[in-house]
Amino acid sequence: MRRRTGRLAAVVLLAAGSALLVPARADALPVGAPRIGMVCTPGTVSGTTRTFNLVAKTGYIDTPDGNSVFMWSYANADAPDSGHFQSPGPVLCATQGETVVVHLTNNLTEPTSILFPGQDAQVSAAGGAAGLLTTEAAATSGTVTYTFTAAGPGTYLYESGSDVAKQLEMGLYGALIVRPSTGANYAYGTTTQFDPAREYLLLLSEIDPDLHHAVETGGTYDVNSRRERYFAVNGREFPDTIQDNGSGLLPNQPYGSLVRIQPNSAANPQPALIRMINAGALNHPFHPHGNHTTQIAQDGRLLLSPSGASAATEHFGETIASGQTQDFLLRWDDQDNWNPTTNQLPVAPPNYRNVLFKDSNTWYGGSPYLGYKGTLPTGVTSQNICGEWYFPWHSHALNEFANFDVGFGGMATLLRVDPPGGCFASATSTTLVGGVLKGGAASDLGVDDTKYFMVNPKTTTQTSATTAGQTTVAVASAAGFPASGPYYVRVDNEVLQVTGGQGTTTWTVARGQLGTTAAAHASGATITALATDWFAGFTGLPAGAQNLKVTYKGENCGTTTAATCTAIASNLPQQTVKICDWTIAGAAGCSSATSNGWVMLPPPPLQPQSVGSADVSSTWTLPGSADAYVGTGANSGQVRVLVHTQRWTGSGPATFSTWGNLMALVYDAP
Repeated sequence: MRRRTGRLAAVVLLAAGSALLVPARADALPVGAPRIGMVCTPGTVSGTTRTFNLVAKTGYIDTPDGNSVFMWSYANADAPDSGHFQSPGPVLCATQGETVVVHLTNNLTEPTSILFPGQDAQVSAAGGAAGLLTTEAAATSGTVTYTFTAAGPGTYLYESGSDVAKQLEMGLYGALIVRPSTGANYAYGTTTQFDPAREYLLLLSEIDPDLHHAVETGGTYDVNSRRERYFAVNGREFPDTIQDNGSGLLPNQPYGSLVRIQPNSAANPQPALIRMINAGALNHPFHPHGNHTTQIAQDGRLLLSPSGASAATEHFGETIASGQTQDFLLRWDDQDNWNPTTNQLPVAPPNYRNVLFKDSNTWYGGSPYLGYKGTLPTGVTSQNICGEWYFPWHSHALNEFANFDVGFGGMATLLRVDPPGGCFASATSTTLVGGVLKGGAASDLGVDDTKYFMVNPKTTTQTSATTAGQTTVAVASAAGFPASGPYYVRVDNEVLQVTGGQGTTTWTVARGQLGTTAAAHASGATITALATDWFAGFTGLPAGAQNLKVTYKGENCGTTTAATCTAIASNLPQQTVKICDWTIAGAAGCSSATSNGWVMLPPPPLQPQSVGSADVSSTWTLPGSADAYVGTGANSGQVRVLVHTQRWTGSGPATFSTWGNLMALVYDAP
């Protein structure tokens, strides 16, 4: 019988504790490998020679229906896991003109080898013994070394040249990528430029588990009676294909195949590159939904007309033959730009109550508009994060769109189209931690328009008269004023610096500050802060978000009472925007204006900024993981962004009002 324990063990472990719900990265991947997209195994480079060390060995893969299948494959002996079994073999990446050296050690119980179809240069071999198609490494620790020049850029297959019908079926294959000398952002020549952050490999294969079981147990088999039951993309069957690269749930299948793009635009002009390889014995009619693709090459050769002009053609589906490779460029142009406010669909979408969601689970976000989410029926689970769109890419031979004859699964993946720039989040709340609401609400920060969220400085009153020389002031309330650190306030025409007693109703003050003159003040005189502090709250950000961008647009106005913004001619207020780092002290670390959890957003642009009565828009980027800035537990999915504005420079600074026009987050969702 086929082994069925691998996935069952994973289920048991996942049930044992929530800590196991976050899969670890597979060690077969190089350090810094992307979560999504093609993963190159770089080998080692010395001068113009690139060397790879592979091991032919046995192992098991998991299938989505709970089976595990005995496989053979090539492993990367130089990986951090020292040659842990992986299927398919590592993606070998070289640059045009390099000498490629591949050392193969054979841990199988029969001879094996490697062929490199499509290479212009001769492949020489050292060691081993002559086989039918190439030099072979002997069984059980035999070795052979292959050397060739990577003369032509392109997408290639490498595969066993020994007992081909059996050994390819068992899994001895992988991808060889040769990048052109013109640069890694070209597939071939200068007409094939693409976005290197969106490079994808789809390696197709199929599995007859009965044949694999016979090889595992030493039984007999007839390759002419094969009946393929599993159809894979990058060694996985759908829905496992859309798991991240290196998912700990699939420790022997390191490569995912989710294709993820954003609409092309002036800011995102280059297409994605889709490299396809058929390592199987069957031809596969593969169909990408969502948009046509442009085929630019086949079998590592650019498609050209007899005159040398491009012969690239658009495709909405393509049969890729056994052993063949094809390269496609993929653009996704949002020509209509539908949105729910200014460019609505001409036909209203159906009411969500009239839509049936199979198994109460869906990739749909509840809105037909890209970047927006809507309402779904109670009890329906959505896998949608921020209104992105999903399209199936799959074999059009429906028996291949299944796992052991049960659909849907098998040779399929998804195209994910994210909103332009990434996922978008608007503020859902505002909190005043050093100010008084003049007008507006959090919703006024959602769109760049004429609506503002307006905050005036905090005020209190003196509870007794003071002389010009008095250095203590009794106040009615210290709420909303900083609880620590020196700060400035204004009483009548005098500016005072609070140097002690912060957070209490008796302040120690320095008189006549910032170019003003100390004077007597009556009981009941109004004390006004020369700063405003407020933060916007965001909800629903997913764990694992990356490359968080914070945008704030606003202005400062010369009076606190006018309905329109009064100009500030000089001595402009200084603005600093900060974000909550939840790892410092949790929610308590970002509860007041001076809490230690607030961290200044890094340049560019530099902070503080001088912001007067004309809107200033700034965007700060936090590259890499956003985990520190996304709350967990009771604060799960929350982000807080603080705007601190002060007028603490001379001469004689007056009070002002802070008007926020837009506060938004953009991020790459997991």
